[in-house]
Amino acid sequence: MATMITERLRRGRAVAFVSAALAGSALAVAGCGGDGDSGSTAGAVASYVPSSSPMYLEVSTDFDGPQWAQVEALAKVFPGYPEFERMIDEGLRSGDVDFETEVRPLLGARAAVAALSMPDAAEVQGTLTSPSTDGAAKAADDQEFVAVIEIAEGQQDAVKELLVESGATRQGEHEGVEYYGDASEDTVVAVDEGAAVISDTPEQVFTALDAHEAGGDRTLAGTDKFTDALGKLPEDVFGQAYLDVGAFIQQAGAASPQLSQVGLGDYQNAVMAASISAEPEGGRLKGVVVGAPDAGVSEFTPALVDRVPADALAYLGFNDLSGTIANVFEQIQGSLGEDERQQVDALRDQLPQMLGVSLEDLSALTAGEQAIVVTSGAKAPGAALAMQVEDGARASGTLDKLRVGVPQLLKSFSPDTAVPAWQQVPLGGGVQGWRLPLSPQAGVVYGVDGDIAVVASSVSSAGAVLRPVAPLSGAARFQEATNGMPEQVTSLFWLNLEQGIDALQNAGAFADAPAGTLANLRPFKSVAAWTTAGDTPTFEVFLGIAG
Repeated sequence: MATMITERLRRGRAVAFVSAALAGSALAVAGCGGDGDSGSTAGAVASYVPSSSPMYLEVSTDFDGPQWAQVEALAKVFPGYPEFERMIDEGLRSGDVDFETEVRPLLGARAAVAALSMPDAAEVQGTLTSPSTDGAAKAADDQEFVAVIEIAEGQQDAVKELLVESGATRQGEHEGVEYYGDASEDTVVAVDEGAAVISDTPEQVFTALDAHEAGGDRTLAGTDKFTDALGKLPEDVFGQAYLDVGAFIQQAGAASPQLSQVGLGDYQNAVMAASISAEPEGGRLKGVVVGAPDAGVSEFTPALVDRVPADALAYLGFNDLSGTIANVFEQIQGSLGEDERQQVDALRDQLPQMLGVSLEDLSALTAGEQAIVVTSGAKAPGAALAMQVEDGARASGTLDKLRVGVPQLLKSFSPDTAVPAWQQVPLGGGVQGWRLPLSPQAGVVYGVDGDIAVVASSVSSAGAVLRPVAPLSGAARFQEATNGMPEQVTSLFWLNLEQGIDALQNAGAFADAPAGTLANLRPFKSVAAWTTAGDTPTFEVFLGIAG
């Protein structure tokens, strides 16, 4: 990343002001992400963005502010940061433009980049289906963007002088606003009172200036869906973003009408906003979705964190898997033709007979809270699915029926398949389970203890969940990472990066890595994330960083 930034800065002095103002955000991303209870607002730079913009990204250029101070403090825990900082400094000083003395005094509080139009649907689809990166590069080049950088009060003329000194020439005026260009660069810079507007064509710069002149709901800043979404984010953040989800859905629906039949058409008024902030212990991403229909996902209070071992490498908690599958199945059925629907209905009716267990029993097994757990191990990590059930005896009976039915189902499709015999195994605490030995190291193990049913890859993984030495809920790092999480969520994710990095190192993953790679990964400690439902669904991610 640093090489890309410095190379861009060396290409010409005409864009030195633009590049230097935005380069610092890359520094923060490489290093990592105040939090307030009151809502956020967009900077004045948003008043130059047309209301039709589908994407908007804003970052702080207040280098003396608390967020930048916190970003720098986090960055310093990485051994490679001094070298990265040196490369950035050299790039910012290249071309006879010194950032500290010539650029920084001219900057206001915020800078933004926004899309002026939707990406071409056919071109984007081509990039998704083609293995070549040429299509993605062309789609990015063809996309219309505008950058807006806030200018410090009274520094408008100084910015113009810097552009001229850097080799740019005055190209003319648009509605009284002077704009500049450089023959060696595809960059146009208009200097208005309080902001510099940058794009790669005069027409795109004029679009931004016209929106600002019109004001009101002609700009993103004057659009209710934009201001409402950002108002649900915390203030005092390093950066914030906005995405018009509905605009993308509408374009996708126009290109593929069948998408509207699976419920995506209901999201045509949805928008998403997110912010990133730096905190003493790491970076936090917060997001909201506004205008989306109720997805029918149930909230729950995570209880399985009391059964997950504290040394688990990863944990994903969710609720009512059977209900979620039923909702998805119903949406898919609505998009099928009559013949296809009949075939699906026939398969659904035959499946219980083939498995030897009723749909009601399967639903009861997966109607409560569930968690996918990656357990640590002396030799290798394992995996387990934990399920909270109302009736342990019923859950045990259902799993016993599947123990017989699944092998029979496999043989019906592949008669020559050899399925090993199940073996009864102790899982600890007097609990007896069953194991299907697929290899000396791994297989399928299940057991039920009270209201917890578990299906795991090994006996040790099953035992770690049924009888944890210490629960994840009591781990100090987990408690710190989930501090502030609401009581009710729709999902909860945990990743122990510290132990995961150790596991990768033991597996030889860093044997051929560049020098310093492992040392620069060590400050990353954990990732915690959760989602909520309700009128305004939210998502939050916390990346734990420590020296």
